[in-house]
Amino acid sequence: MARRRSTARQRPRRRKSKKGNVWVPWLFGALAAIIVVPYVLDAVRVYWPWLLGVTALLAAGAVGVIVVRRRMITADRDRWIAVHGRLGQIDRMTGPEFEHLVAELMRRDGFSDVRRVGGGGDLGIDVTGVAPSGRLFAVQCKRWSRSVGSPAVRNVVGAVANTYRGHQGVVVASCRFTPPAWAEGTSGGLVMIDRDQLAEWLTGACSLPGARSRPRLLDRLPGRPAVRRAVRPPPVVREDGPGFDGAAAD
Repeated sequence: MARRRSTARQRPRRRKSKKGNVWVPWLFGALAAIIVVPYVLDAVRVYWPWLLGVTALLAAGAVGVIVVRRRMITADRDRWIAVHGRLGQIDRMTGPEFEHLVAELMRRDGFSDVRRVGGGGDLGIDVTGVAPSGRLFAVQCKRWSRSVGSPAVRNVVGAVANTYRGHQGVVVASCRFTPPAWAEGTSGGLVMIDRDQLAEWLTGACSLPGARSRPRLLDRLPGRPAVRRAVRPPPVVREDGPGFDGAAAD
């Protein structure tokens, strides 16, 4: 007769817990440390002059690499600005390309954390950055062929007063500002940079308030051609050098 199959369910086998073996790797690690550490300390005591020299060489090499890399980046940026930073070239730029140029000018003048925020949701600001003095900047770029009117400037005043509170507002235009736009910007505490002042900024003759003084020192080199100053508004002479006129002080 065929054997009856047991209907009883087979009980699942319990797996042995491995929690009790967790301490084993730690034990081996502690034993290895006890054995190895004395030899390492003896080696350090004997060969510390060599170890110190190697460490110093490695540190000097790392610093040298960083310095060389920064100089290469600076040289590449200066060459790019020299090629593209001309009013004739700017007139053929798109809006995003002009924003990129303004961002590079800020980096050249020592600004850090420079970011392009332009786009559909830029809330009236295209570029932000931090001056060497620690001052926050919010910049609106206008690559227009016609003059910038007061409504566009009023939008920047509102953006700085609300979304970018605590920032120094700046409007950089490749064209001119209408008289009402000048009045709107200066009364709202903005730094206004029109086509004439943009030409100065491109050459390094002027920079934003609180920027690095290096570009302005180039004006004092012998043989450097004089740069025509904008008639309206005149650049402000500050203790740290000339800058663009703005209602807010450093």
